[in-house]
Amino acid sequence: MAIDRQRVFATGMSNGGMMAYRLACEAADLVRAVAAVAGTEAVADCRPSRPVPVLHIHARNDTHVLFDGGAGPDAFRDASKVMDFVSVPETVRRWAGRNACQTQAERILERPGAWCERYNACRDGATVQLCVTSSGGHSWPGAETVRRGKEGASQALDASDTIWAFFSEVADGRR
Repeated sequence: MAIDRQRVFATGMSNGGMMAYRLACEAADLVRAVAAVAGTEAVADCRPSRPVPVLHIHARNDTHVLFDGGAGPDAFRDASKVMDFVSVPETVRRWAGRNACQTQAERILERPGAWCERYNACRDGATVQLCVTSSGGHSWPGAETVRRGKEGASQALDASDTIWAFFSEVADGRR
């Protein structure tokens, strides 16, 4: 079976999102774009071989990977076993810089409970997009169910649909 190398993407939630960022940093030649949900950049040194389109989705009230940085009270039982997570704004700022994007983001979606902004005019069209929900905690926005005892996922944004649209635009050369 032939693999279209222009349609290989990485996505994940929490540690999986951090893994997607690591792939963008260390294997940019293998992935076309990445999307992370509730997981910020967690690499000591990131030098991608080319600009990589990035989508980041995060709840403002995440109690695991805090929006403004650090590990929240629900991250792990033993705080000595968790890193001090990079903030969402810093993660996005780093990628906008690596991709040589415009310094001002454009608001592309605003609705009750969610908003998205995109950094445009990036090198090789590798845009950086951030979507934020006001609620949902450490969950996949749009999910019908979450782990027992956890806050329900935000329904203001559907992460699956948003990621699919982003990756489709990248694959079609529109991002």
